[in-house]
Amino acid sequence: MTTDDPPAGLRERKKRATRDALADRALRMAAERGIEHVTVEAVTEAVGVSVRTFFNYFPSLEDAITRPVQDTAERTRRAVLNAPAELTALAALSEAIAQELAHIEEDHERWELQMAVVRKSPSLLPGFLAARGADERALVDVVAERLGQDPDTALYPRLLAHVAIAAVRAAVEVWVASGRTRTFQSLYREAFASLAAGLKA
Repeated sequence: MTTDDPPAGLRERKKRATRDALADRALRMAAERGIEHVTVEAVTEAVGVSVRTFFNYFPSLEDAITRPVQDTAERTRRAVLNAPAELTALAALSEAIAQELAHIEEDHERWELQMAVVRKSPSLLPGFLAARGADERALVDVVAERLGQDPDTALYPRLLAHVAIAAVRAAVEVWVASGRTRTFQSLYREAFASLAAGLKA
């Protein structure tokens, strides 16, 4: 490495900033015009990078909109596996997901835009659902690993992953629909408390 080369940490921050800028511009353009009227070329021109750079970060324009965050599954996996042994699998999963959503209050505009774009552009729905399905599969695997069960044949890890995703979705939908009159974290905690209580009204 020469003296002109940036440190590895700086390079990673620059890469993350570029990825975030591309995802943000793609989402905003899709919200303004509809995904049908957005191109990778338009996004890269607005950000000031090449088309090749775009494809270094995303396999497609749709992925930039539906899957803007990297490494979520691995961070969640580590958090679940490293959670105290006395916590239930539900509590460990709840805390792990909460860490990933810790900044949702600050990033509420992106969440609202993403949901609006998916509603307006049905062509994005398969990719949006696939991204969530991939997240669910990762959750199934890590719950099974924590419990020492087979992720393919054990019912509980799959059931827990599915209801956890449903709880997050319900909290987000109520948070957005209510105009954010309550904090997301309060709704999130209430949703998982309801699960822990057996969904008693």
